[in-house]
Amino acid sequence: MREKEKYEIEMDYLRAMDQAKELDRLAADLSRIANNGIESAFLILKNNWRGDSSESIELAGRNTTAEIYRTAEDLANTARSIRSTANIVYRAEKSALNMIY
Repeated sequence: MREKEKYEIEMDYLRAMDQAKELDRLAADLSRIANNGIESAFLILKNNWRGDSSESIELAGRNTTAEIYRTAEDLANTARSIRSTANIVYRAEKSALNMIY
């Protein structure tokens, strides 16, 4: 198997960091949607709903918001894991490359 060149190691590392950054952006977007969009939409719906199920709508809104926050946190955790793994692999590959040359 051929050894990776310095350029390939750098590019793999930067690609991983870009992917982590994109996951962080998506997590922030989801949190913003949960914070602003979903909660206010369910509040409007609850306030205008007539009938016995208005409490069910409020509960559904809270559950949906909580699930969106959990998903955002999962994305942020995945981004952290990608960064951590990328750093470990980067250092190991650079070290191996230095041993060859």
